[in-house]
Amino acid sequence: MAGIRVEHDGAPLHGTVRLDGGRRAFAHSLACAALCDRGRLTEVPDHVDARALRAALALVFSHVRYDRAVRELTFSGPVRRDRVIVSAGLAERSRNLFCLLPALLVRAAEVVVEGAPQGCWIGARPADRHLAMLARFGVRTRFAGTTTVLSWPRRVPARVVFERPTVAGTVLALAAAAATPGRSTVLGASVEPSCGEQLACLRAMGARVEGDPPGVEIAGAGGYARVGWAIAPDRAHAVTYLTAGLLTRGEVTVTGSGPLRIPRFVEFLRDVGARVTERSHSLTAGFPAAGALRPARVRAGAEPGFSGDWVAFASLLLAMRSRGGSTVGGDVPVRRFDYVGNLAPLGLDGVRLRTAERYGRAVALADIRPNSRAALRGGDLGGCADSRGSAALLLAALTAEGPCVLRDDFPLRRGYTDLPRGLTGLGVKWIGDAP
Repeated sequence: MAGIRVEHDGAPLHGTVRLDGGRRAFAHSLACAALCDRGRLTEVPDHVDARALRAALALVFSHVRYDRAVRELTFSGPVRRDRVIVSAGLAERSRNLFCLLPALLVRAAEVVVEGAPQGCWIGARPADRHLAMLARFGVRTRFAGTTTVLSWPRRVPARVVFERPTVAGTVLALAAAAATPGRSTVLGASVEPSCGEQLACLRAMGARVEGDPPGVEIAGAGGYARVGWAIAPDRAHAVTYLTAGLLTRGEVTVTGSGPLRIPRFVEFLRDVGARVTERSHSLTAGFPAAGALRPARVRAGAEPGFSGDWVAFASLLLAMRSRGGSTVGGDVPVRRFDYVGNLAPLGLDGVRLRTAERYGRAVALADIRPNSRAALRGGDLGGCADSRGSAALLLAALTAEGPCVLRDDFPLRRGYTDLPRGLTGLGVKWIGDAP
């Protein structure tokens, strides 16, 4: 476990950041791309999560190569194995390993997962529901302690209906349908853009796909020859850098290889009075000349609404830089707001949380008023298991009057290739390894 030290003099951040390919866009596109005998993916990120997926890919391909200089991943030489073992060390690095189960199962008689795929911990995830859904396609599962053993002796077309949108469930269902000869239907699918990216990748592979989420019909195949695909820009990274600019009363531009697809966050920025310039592949947000942001009411949850991934950034921004009362929340796990408790000793007093239970889990609503301090105190930021919460802690340090230290950088490295370097490029005084 390593830490990050941040020192900033309060100066506004300015500049342009070129975004990595998206963490989810990569994982979800790879879920289908890995069904091909060979592939070439560009704009591939290089954080812990992406490295775990590349390591899993190497379990069933003889050639897997990643060129960091140009962010290109190539793979070829599929290998049929009696057994593939996803070690506990690999499983604990990424929850997105679930996405590759269909691709692993079509090339192995058995897939052994030594522990549940993890990464960040923000509450119980419905792994049992995902496995039950795969069973509809013919996947068999047995358990031995903490080890899960899966096999796919016969692929069966299925009709899957989700009562509530689930991103991971959608990705698995689409990949399983693509790998299963015959027509399968997925209804109630998540409309998150990364799921749309997955389907677009599947179409590029030559698959027959009718419709788009939430209702999709796929004519699956026993195999696919090849695919070339560019990973869409990371939307959470875009939100992170834009928030950093506004927290420091500056102006930041984010640009990517394709459309950014964050319309609800753009609406939020305009609602609070930020100066916004939107182009096809870039977005600029500047602090308003009025000297403060306007309050807002943000209802967050599943997309196409305001994503729960962004609530830490929105609530921090409203607490530190707005005038008037705001609320942020809805169908959002309580742990998305973990960063608030870490910052209270440093002077964050503008965020109060209310909790409730919805669909069997604890959700939160943040009541926000302007913080009593325009700048936080320097000090210990602690750590946060959620990668977005960790990023919010790092951004909060940009408003502090003294040095701050983030104690555990693993969640940050899991979802960001190099956030400290990106912030340095925008003008942060000093950010690097903590002593």
